[in-house]
Amino acid sequence: MLNLDLLPVAASARAEPPSWLDAGFTAGWIPAFRDRKTGEVHASHLENGRLACTHILDTIPPHWVAERDPQGRPGALISDIQAGYLRGDRFFTLAELLRYPADA
Repeated sequence: MLNLDLLPVAASARAEPPSWLDAGFTAGWIPAFRDRKTGEVHASHLENGRLACTHILDTIPPHWVAERDPQGRPGALISDIQAGYLRGDRFFTLAELLRYPADA
């Protein structure tokens, strides 16, 4: 399932944009992770809630983590989690991006 809390909504639905929204960044590809079994998708974000420009493991759901280092940071993910990118409400795997036509 797509976590809609991390996606922008229509401007008419909000008086002001959420603190994590960077309009220049969200117009393109958003780093994200997806659980292959459940279809759950989480956009990569920083600990302060702002969208990240890279894949960040520290803020993914705890049940997606297979191993942690001595400081508690994720070191490995369960095998069902895949990295990719969100564009709009669609998740693209890294392999799909190789076949995706470039924007004009």
